[in-house]
Amino acid sequence: MNPDLNAALIFVNVVRAGSFSKAARSLGLSVSTVSDRVVGLERTLGVSLLTRTTRKLKLTDEGAAFFKESEVAIQTLVGAFEGATATRRQPTGTLRISAPADFPCSEVSAAVSEFRNKYPQVKVETHISNRYVDLITEGFDIAIRGGHLEDSSLRSKRLGVGSSVVVASSRYLQGASAIQHPRDLVAHPCIGFVLKEGNKGDMPWHLRSAGGEAVRLRPDFVVSSTSFSWILSLVRLGAGLALVPQPLLKEDFTRKRLVRVLPDWATEDAPVHLVYPPQRFSSPKVREMIPILERHLRGLFA
Repeated sequence: MNPDLNAALIFVNVVRAGSFSKAARSLGLSVSTVSDRVVGLERTLGVSLLTRTTRKLKLTDEGAAFFKESEVAIQTLVGAFEGATATRRQPTGTLRISAPADFPCSEVSAAVSEFRNKYPQVKVETHISNRYVDLITEGFDIAIRGGHLEDSSLRSKRLGVGSSVVVASSRYLQGASAIQHPRDLVAHPCIGFVLKEGNKGDMPWHLRSAGGEAVRLRPDFVVSSTSFSWILSLVRLGAGLALVPQPLLKEDFTRKRLVRVLPDWATEDAPVHLVYPPQRFSSPKVREMIPILERHLRGLFA
């Protein structure tokens, strides 16, 4: 059997796009050509890869297994081609970046603006969500991620470390009972963070003192949200206390809208990285954007 790598490439794009027509547009081919190449691939392999309906495509078990293996191989092959010609090529195409919801947008926007001024021929998509995206399967080039990395197949650039602290408005604290230790927080209304939609319950607070004492607690969460922007709006109005990542508090502290409660306590430092599939770094658009993002974002975690 002679492997038809072009057909495998087309198949991978069909699965990613979710339809023959979208894949055809992205590849610059006709829908009939895309369909014929996938059918030919199925005939060569002797298995059905896709179940076709009028509304959507669904992978068969054999198709899912083939996609998992071929997707990585195709990415590696594409990366090899890009790497071989990278030194003589300018960045082109669309650069797709994933960032957590509420990540400081001004720094990311400044990086994107600098990149676009330098390479106006490149389009940039920024996807802002707390959903954990699969960079390879979903076609992302770069992601900003906090916490310890679990996917060893990705390359990373460490931006620094960040922690979260408890904050409140001066208005709230004026009429509130004293807060000298994390256990005092149970007597105060708190605003909780839910990592993603569908999660039941708020994330507990893990605090550590400058002296090394550790406390885990679940305060009285009177309001919860998946958005730190919304949480901060409520805290500014005096609705209660919240545990918020420090990079999001720069302006509130500068303008004295919020006060840090329990200044000797914070969460443990967590690393923050730029991550990208190794084969993507051979792409000029990724190779040029990484240092720009590093320069604009490192200051948040100094």
